[in-house]
Amino acid sequence: MRSVSSPQAFRGFTVIELMVTVAVAVVMMAVAVPSMTAFSANNRVTAAKSAFASTVALARTEAARRGVQVFVKAEAGGSVGNEFAGGWSVYVDTNGNGVPDIADEVLRKFPPLQSEVKLSGTSPLGFMPTGYVVGGNTMDYTVCRDAGSPGFKVSVVPSGIADSFAYTNC
Repeated sequence: MRSVSSPQAFRGFTVIELMVTVAVAVVMMAVAVPSMTAFSANNRVTAAKSAFASTVALARTEAARRGVQVFVKAEAGGSVGNEFAGGWSVYVDTNGNGVPDIADEVLRKFPPLQSEVKLSGTSPLGFMPTGYVVGGNTMDYTVCRDAGSPGFKVSVVPSGIADSFAYTNC
């Protein structure tokens, strides 16, 4: 049995053990932080893709429900290749002129995108009361990281249905 006054009873960490533990922690952090940054950026891209695809579904549904054209329009602040950077809004064409303008009802407004996310494509995207795309063409939108791949493409076919899939040409 050890006595309380024995030198072995109060043994703690040595300086060398502490330095080895800190070195292992630093190496683990050096590996984990970059992958966490990429993980976070990929989640932001996925969230932007989901928000935009649900916006398309909302606009199409509202056009059919209200019996008027409804538009998804990029807000000011975007640039070529990142038209939706300033956010976007869903407009109900209440005045019936076929274009989203200040006289129309804003159904929903989405905030600007985070700086590392790009959303590009033609604005405005319109839906007729039948649910079909105004103009009858397939509309493609890309959601990518600012630094490049990977990303998503959201395609809105003439019938108004949106489909999204992985896109590597960001």
